[in-house]
Amino acid sequence: MLTLQNLSIRAGVKPLLDSATLTVHPGQKIGLIGQNGVGKTTLFKTILNEVPIESGSVGIPQNWLIGSVEQEVSAKDINSLEYVTYGDSLYAESTERVKQAELANDNEALVSAYDGLDKISGYLVPNKAKQLLYGLGFSDADFEKNLSAFSGGWQVRLKLARALMQRADLLLLDEPTNHLDIEAVAWLEQWLKSYEGAVLIISHDRDFLDQVVQGIAHIHDQKITYYSGNFAAFERQRNEQLMQQQALHDKQKQQMQHLKSFIERFKAKASKAKQAQSRVKALERMEQVAAVQAMNPFIFKFLSPDHQPDPMMNITDLSFAYGDKSILKSVDLVLRAGDRIGLVGVNGSGKTTLLKQLVGELKPQTGKVIISKGVKIGYFAQHQIDSLNFDQSPLQHILAQENAPSDQESRDFLGQFGFSNTQCLEPIKAFSGGEKARLALAIIVYQKPNLIILDEPTNHLDMETRDALDMAIQEFAGAVILVTHDKHLLASISDQYWWVHQGKVTLYQGDLDGYLQQQLKAIKETQLENKVTRPGQSKKELRQQNAQQRRVLEDKIKPYQKEIKVLDKRMEQLQADLANYHAMMEDETLYDAANKQKLAECLKLQAGCSQELEEVEMRWLELEGLIEDIKAELES
Repeated sequence: MLTLQNLSIRAGVKPLLDSATLTVHPGQKIGLIGQNGVGKTTLFKTILNEVPIESGSVGIPQNWLIGSVEQEVSAKDINSLEYVTYGDSLYAESTERVKQAELANDNEALVSAYDGLDKISGYLVPNKAKQLLYGLGFSDADFEKNLSAFSGGWQVRLKLARALMQRADLLLLDEPTNHLDIEAVAWLEQWLKSYEGAVLIISHDRDFLDQVVQGIAHIHDQKITYYSGNFAAFERQRNEQLMQQQALHDKQKQQMQHLKSFIERFKAKASKAKQAQSRVKALERMEQVAAVQAMNPFIFKFLSPDHQPDPMMNITDLSFAYGDKSILKSVDLVLRAGDRIGLVGVNGSGKTTLLKQLVGELKPQTGKVIISKGVKIGYFAQHQIDSLNFDQSPLQHILAQENAPSDQESRDFLGQFGFSNTQCLEPIKAFSGGEKARLALAIIVYQKPNLIILDEPTNHLDMETRDALDMAIQEFAGAVILVTHDKHLLASISDQYWWVHQGKVTLYQGDLDGYLQQQLKAIKETQLENKVTRPGQSKKELRQQNAQQRRVLEDKIKPYQKEIKVLDKRMEQLQADLANYHAMMEDETLYDAANKQKLAECLKLQAGCSQELEEVEMRWLELEGLIEDIKAELES
């Protein structure tokens, strides 16, 4: 297992972790969370021995292989399939030995190299790589393309696929869902659920964490606190802690005020000097419990539009192509006032191209986009962030807007987006991606649009800013068109979905879960169509291999089913106990003064019973999910 023991690390002079502790067991999947800048990525670099440790230790079993996504593409002169397969280091070594033996015309070395390849089931590796690439949105035509032919976003996907190919005991994934579309995110969730190694994931996507992890490691105040369960369980536990912390803080404030009053009253009196002095020492010794700060420092809202034309936009017979490649064909759409549109479709299907048509950055080659009079669009996309003046401050950006507010009003406005007075005056070139994204959002909010178009707004945003954006859009009275891989945000905002697919844009008849299941089914069908067998393998051998794999999967289910039976009995008992405690508490005599101790005991037992029942139910659901995943694998 991986153990961080009293670990302290810095970024320059800034302390990030101070005596932090964490343990990651084999097969455990943990989400690593915390606000931007707390040291999550630096911690990964520390585990990979790329950053020095100030004090403490990182313990890694000698035989463990640590897998991660490489920062730069190591070689761009190979095709995508070879690049991904070489993520499996054993396969890469064996394949290189085969190539060297062939070049040297050394038959003995060649036999030995092929024997080594056979021992690691190397014949299965290219097929596994193809399955990964299909899941991440690549097609057969992409396999032979040189890496340099892919854009930056698609190269990020290739690096992720290469990392997933590693035979790692521990996989480190830093924001793996960035640059993925929501369909690929759904596929990645399923893949990680079945991954047998341990995984440590940095992510701000709450729904992704809910689906994948069984524990949360929260970095806060230079410490790491571990919470069992998914992100929803973390939020529940964290909120309970904060409420207790606030109550303790309030109580301590009263105690401290009492001590201060005594000291002030009696410090000048000789007869009370000793008691006053002891209270001074008590005040000094008292460990102050920090007051609970608002969990989210970002609270902003989109201003109510002055008016909302209806319809806001008519798109008729719109078509567009890049050269010979047709992107959109004969698109007909109507956007009504107050519509909440989730724009879905795999990367490359034309979502961003459609948005650029709507905001006028691209002109349709045929057809029209008719925008009603009075429509004011607020458009957020990555290139909008890149077009900010990096030599100017946030304050200068706001003061440059039409009908700009006063200097102080601008500072107050920027404060809602987490910019301090000092940051308001600093050039933004030194800002993080998240801070620049917040500034771009602030400018949109100030412009008071009645139509907001957001293209992947969450890529650089931490969880607190995402939550603030979610709340602001929900309260916004105008129309919204949203493209995002954040399932939580998309589901909470959208009331209908436009599906961009094969050049068409159609209204999807169903909810987001139904859409994603449809996409996963399509990916699975593509994977099944392209399964390969071992070279020279007969049909009989293939049937035997499939039967053996089926027996392995069936054996895997049995212990889960056995544990579920035990849990079923335990749940029945706990539910019966809980019903008894409820019946006891309906007895009015229990609340008499004479039964104070009995009441306290009953409340304690009830609370313990409720907590255990919740834990047992969570485990039952987890096991059911594992069994369903194995059954789905059996069916395939």
